[in-house]
Amino acid sequence: MSHPRRRASQIAFDILKEVEEKGEATKWDLLKIVGNTQQFRHWIEDFLIPKKVLSERIEEGARKFYYYSLTDRGKNFFDLLKSGNMIELMLAVSGKRLRF
Repeated sequence: MSHPRRRASQIAFDILKEVEEKGEATKWDLLKIVGNTQQFRHWIEDFLIPKKVLSERIEEGARKFYYYSLTDRGKNFFDLLKSGNMIELMLAVSGKRLRF
């Protein structure tokens, strides 16, 4: 039995919640949320970092360790996600026509 698909807003919320709670989340922490390395690349490397929601810190040694923290923009975005109905309102008024 497969799990129901999560909404994108729920995935983003879960990622940002993990980072906020820990102050700095590891790559493994975020991989557990998104599920696999392809989704990690899609969400973290291709979306949240380039949009300056998360910042990445790499600790080099015998192995590389990756750490992710919220930027100021990320904190604002997370506050919006916490009040979920605000996202729905923003989507309703974005674009050329009112959508509801």
